[in-house]
Amino acid sequence: MTTKAPLRVFFIVDGYTLKKANDYYRLYHPCHTPLDFRAIKNWARKEALRLFTPVSRYAQMQCHYYHPYKDPQMYCHSHGISCLERELRYTGFQIHYCEQVGPDGVKPNMSLMEDVMMFATYSRMDALVLLSSQRQFAPLPEKLSAMGIKTLLMGWNFQYVKNDRNVVWKTDRNLKENATFYVAMDCVAEGLMGAAGSGLFCDG
Repeated sequence: MTTKAPLRVFFIVDGYTLKKANDYYRLYHPCHTPLDFRAIKNWARKEALRLFTPVSRYAQMQCHYYHPYKDPQMYCHSHGISCLERELRYTGFQIHYCEQVGPDGVKPNMSLMEDVMMFATYSRMDALVLLSSQRQFAPLPEKLSAMGIKTLLMGWNFQYVKNDRNVVWKTDRNLKENATFYVAMDCVAEGLMGAAGSGLFCDG
């Protein structure tokens, strides 16, 4: 009996986007509950299998989190950052810090682009799952497509009021158009809200 090779998936998380989404659900969404990183990882694995390969195959997933901070402790004196990193490592993510920072100490980690291309060239990547909304990464799915690698984009769209100002967060249009598949994770999260064992939020 011939055994099919596993689907080799790289799950790449833009920490800038995930931080914004997590802060939205914790602070501004009515649920006031943080996202569950393990649940997001498991959802990404199942969706990658559904979209990229027959159900008879399984996925080998490498998970990488690209931190928006160069040195998180410089910008956060609470235990929030260290708890986040501990949870990510426990969930199986490798953490990559940002080489350069913006004026407020946080920005998209552009090492993500270079590393993904290196993974695609040397690590025999079959598919990429990218969690991001940032226009800076819009060329990436197109470059991977030229190498025969498909991309599932997990984007986020939401809005809220902060200090009497309406804040709107949207996934970049070019990033969505360049990806092979696009999923609006805000819609997924709302659809699974309250679903025992299948939601994307932490319990309690």
